[in-house]
Amino acid sequence: MHGPEDRYVKVPALAHATRLGWRYRSIRRDKPGIDYDPDTNIFYEPFTDALRRLNPGKPVDDGRARSLIRRISVMLAAEDLGRSFLAAVRSGLDGYRLVDFDDVDRNDFTVVTELTYANGDDEFRPDITFLINGMPLCFMEVKRIGNRNGILAERDRMRVRFRNPAFRRFANITQIMAFSNNEPYDDSDREPVQGSFYATAAYGGVRLNRFREEEHGGDGPLASLGPRNDETERTILRDNNLISQWRTPEWEGSVAPENPANAIIASLFSHDRLMFLLRYGLCYKEYTNDDGIRVIEKHIMRYPQFFASQAVRRMLDAGTRQGVIWHTQGSGKTELAFLLARYLRDYYQHRGRILHTFFIVDRIDLANQAADEFTARGAQVLRADSRDAFVKLLREPSAWAMGRSDTDVAAAAKIAVVNIQKFNEDATALQTEYGLDTQRLFFIDEAHRDYKPGKSFLSALVNADRDAVRIALTGTPLIRQKNGADTKQVFGDYIHTYFYDRSIADGYTLRLLREDVRPRFKVRMKEIMETLREVDKLVKTSAVCEHPRFVEPLTEYIVDDLMQSRIALGRECDNIGAMVVARTSRQARNIFAALQRYDTDVSSALVLYDEGSKEDQRDAQLRFKRGEIDILVVYKMLLTGFDAPRLKKMYLCQPLEAHNLLQALTRVNRPYKNMDHGFVVDFVDIAKQFDKANHDYLRELNDEFGDDASRYASMFDDPKAIAADLDDIKTTLWPYSTTNMLAFTKEMAAIEDEDELHRIRKALERYKELRNLASLYGHDELGDHFDIGMFQSLLNEVNLRIDRINRKKALAAGRLSTGALNILLENLEFSFERRDTQELVVADRLRTAIRNTGGSFRNNRDNHDPQFVNLMDKLGDKLRRANMEEITTGEITDLISELEKLKRQMDELNRRNDLIAGKYDGDEKYMRIHKAMMRDADTPVDSDRRLADILTAMKRSIDLMVESNTAALDQPAAFKRGLGPKVIGAFRENGATCSPTVVATTIDRLYNEYSDERKNHLG
Repeated sequence: MHGPEDRYVKVPALAHATRLGWRYRSIRRDKPGIDYDPDTNIFYEPFTDALRRLNPGKPVDDGRARSLIRRISVMLAAEDLGRSFLAAVRSGLDGYRLVDFDDVDRNDFTVVTELTYANGDDEFRPDITFLINGMPLCFMEVKRIGNRNGILAERDRMRVRFRNPAFRRFANITQIMAFSNNEPYDDSDREPVQGSFYATAAYGGVRLNRFREEEHGGDGPLASLGPRNDETERTILRDNNLISQWRTPEWEGSVAPENPANAIIASLFSHDRLMFLLRYGLCYKEYTNDDGIRVIEKHIMRYPQFFASQAVRRMLDAGTRQGVIWHTQGSGKTELAFLLARYLRDYYQHRGRILHTFFIVDRIDLANQAADEFTARGAQVLRADSRDAFVKLLREPSAWAMGRSDTDVAAAAKIAVVNIQKFNEDATALQTEYGLDTQRLFFIDEAHRDYKPGKSFLSALVNADRDAVRIALTGTPLIRQKNGADTKQVFGDYIHTYFYDRSIADGYTLRLLREDVRPRFKVRMKEIMETLREVDKLVKTSAVCEHPRFVEPLTEYIVDDLMQSRIALGRECDNIGAMVVARTSRQARNIFAALQRYDTDVSSALVLYDEGSKEDQRDAQLRFKRGEIDILVVYKMLLTGFDAPRLKKMYLCQPLEAHNLLQALTRVNRPYKNMDHGFVVDFVDIAKQFDKANHDYLRELNDEFGDDASRYASMFDDPKAIAADLDDIKTTLWPYSTTNMLAFTKEMAAIEDEDELHRIRKALERYKELRNLASLYGHDELGDHFDIGMFQSLLNEVNLRIDRINRKKALAAGRLSTGALNILLENLEFSFERRDTQELVVADRLRTAIRNTGGSFRNNRDNHDPQFVNLMDKLGDKLRRANMEEITTGEITDLISELEKLKRQMDELNRRNDLIAGKYDGDEKYMRIHKAMMRDADTPVDSDRRLADILTAMKRSIDLMVESNTAALDQPAAFKRGLGPKVIGAFRENGATCSPTVVATTIDRLYNEYSDERKNHLG
């Protein structure tokens, strides 16, 4: 029996893919080793045909094709996340092209369903597999709308699968994975619960990305969507035994292009887009992590990076040579520059020009960081830290000659990282040679910095090569500047934009919470400052803030607040780090000196722009990222370009304005473990400056984009909204004894209203998200009433009560239903809690036995089979007779044995059902009819084989009748009249005589099965 995910998501998605140019292939009769290679799932015929088509003049036969597949299989066995295989896809293997990226239409695009990925006893079957020239490069998993765990279950399942070495080859051959439960995104979800997501392969932690089409994008994939093809849709439905869905309202709604599952297929798997992503949108990052372990990651373009790449191409096609990419901090601008460098290298190569790419920064730490990031992704990096080195790269083509170190020719890129910090004023005299075969590309990083018209370097850069392409990268462009210094005025119009409201919704960055220093501390600081002014006659605020009488209580507050925050945020986040942004260099030194008194509790490091070697500064940053340092004290350092996910508290002692403020704040907005926010502890009252900066950017957006600016929102969460949620939780939980576990258990046991229990559960789960903030922000009345340490026990008790109510309802029905069985399977762990370790192990075995037995019962596809009914009754009887609250160890052991026996009987029944269904191409309708007819007293045949011949003849003719007029199923009398001649004819053709009663009964069964298939929306 097909479930809703097949009817309303998977099969419609297959039909939708054909409108994008994919050819549907039935694999019902395909065999491993004959039709496809079981080690790689590469299909022999389309792979061989593609080799002939893409390699004219080269010898291609079945032997050559299979030899290349064996080579691929060896490649895929490597622990390299498919790096060598992807290089072969892009650049060829043994001189043979595997994919034509230049003429997309020369490739074969085929889509299949339920292709088995197997290695010995380990196997899985993606819902949809996308084959390019016979190679399974992509797949998609779907879920029904409203499924229990959303996409999280699929993500976790893929993490386990691809961690398994048995699936190494399949992980390595897979380039893009899509996941959808056909629901719109819920931007309040930090985790991917609902919506449509995409990822690339990983040995474990699969990172899911949202994909949002550009608004007002008239050239999107749906614009070129082909017309629907009735015959193709009928073929797909027929092959999946769902022909009765043809032209039903449900089918028509399910194939709509705007449905989320269909939309992401268009977004990712439209031919041109997919070829672009395979060629330019995937890269590898290889580096040594903080624990000294060598790591390889595979990255896929985020959707804003993809659309920025397309926007750059349109800009260049239009003859424009400069512009600004305004992407918020944390959106991957350095990786975007790397991906663009590869793409534009080929863009200009097709025009007979060699691309020289420069990445311009103005600080040594940014140069080091950029060089490390490019090198980790396989780029060949040249360094220019002086004017002379830069001039050499401009004037001498031979300076770009380097040995190729990357095995992926298509992935290799050469990038010169240029640090202009130490360039002399005579940089205005930069000159270069104008080579007709050379095209220069300059990325100007952090373009909100001091790049102004008339300044020496920028003027020199423009004058050195007026035909160069200049792309400025910034998350906070300069606006409302004097003397024409706005980023847009200097570098041109915005090429593409991606703002922090969308980045937060996409899960790439966190919202921030501004912690205004507590009033008592404010008053104390005010008194100290007034005393210092009076006694010491220090009139400058900076001098006051440097004074030990100011610094010592400030440092004490910072240490205490960090320790309390770590406790409040929970064990998983007890290693979060902090940064103190000092007002002056002297204040930073004094704070660092004061921190040394706390050395046994916290470790610290000082990073100043005018002190210490670059190596020392880099070492301090690395040690902080590793968790070896708790607090960084900085002045004029690390407020841009420094990315450390564990940095979650910023103590802001220096007033900052405009883009400088926003740049600093976003040091604490990187995702980290289970945290929902980064925290800014505000000692200098940034509220007005932040509001001004936000207002200025909003005006800029209104001027540039009009109504689109309405999407722009603050990066800060509203503390009032959080307080309101906490108040609602308090109101819901107030009547109950949440500090007394025994009393709470009795109170829950007395509740019969499931709605009330669900309200309590919702409040507890919301508090799970907010409890750390409640502790952090001193909601003491809630903390006094609600013991954080008892949270999980309280939630368990509420869940247990809900489960018990449902279980009692199910068992009272007299026969255990599948729904009740599901409830037992998911929640019996709560019914067997014991202090004794041995009993817990036995209870675990019982739960496993019930789960395994239940799985066998759920796999049944004939609920009216007397044998199934009998086994179901036995299962229900076993569970009813067992006292689930007081069951002994011996009773558990006996029950396990009985359950395992039932499972073996059910497995055998399912096996026989599968064999019968296989005679009808997997159509379970005819399996049920077949079994029912063989049970009849007046069955017209004497063997299963003869009956299968008769019903197969009926199936062929009836499927055609249903296909041509599905609506006839809504008119029972007329449909049954149409069945009569086909039933009688099938009996006669196969030499069987039957009574009118047999004919009538057969007609009724056929109608009921087709009608149920059409009408049963819940599967």
